[in-house]
Amino acid sequence: MVDIKIKDGDIVKDSAGRFVRIEDSETLFQRAVICISSKLGSFIYDRNLGSDLSVTDFDTELAKEKAELIINEALAQFENTHARVIEFGDKITLNITIGDESRTEEVRLNGNV
Repeated sequence: MVDIKIKDGDIVKDSAGRFVRIEDSETLFQRAVICISSKLGSFIYDRNLGSDLSVTDFDTELAKEKAELIINEALAQFENTHARVIEFGDKITLNITIGDESRTEEVRLNGNV
């Protein structure tokens, strides 16, 4: 699987102005981060892409646990993929596991795709 690298909501280009390509597990982790950070139903070509994090009230004692449930619900469509919330606040720090590989990723809620 090959994709274009996206960082902070923008397409990444190399020094020559060409799009930076990513492959294999890198694309799977990027896909998971995009799914988590996007508002559910905002992508016109796939209304099932995204999570309900942006419209959920997290002013409760169990906000971190609630966020983890919502994130894993969004990731359920991806095979062998799940996440654990490490830190919850203005940004969300996650440990995302896909198959046998785990990575720590920082997620900010972007809204519409």
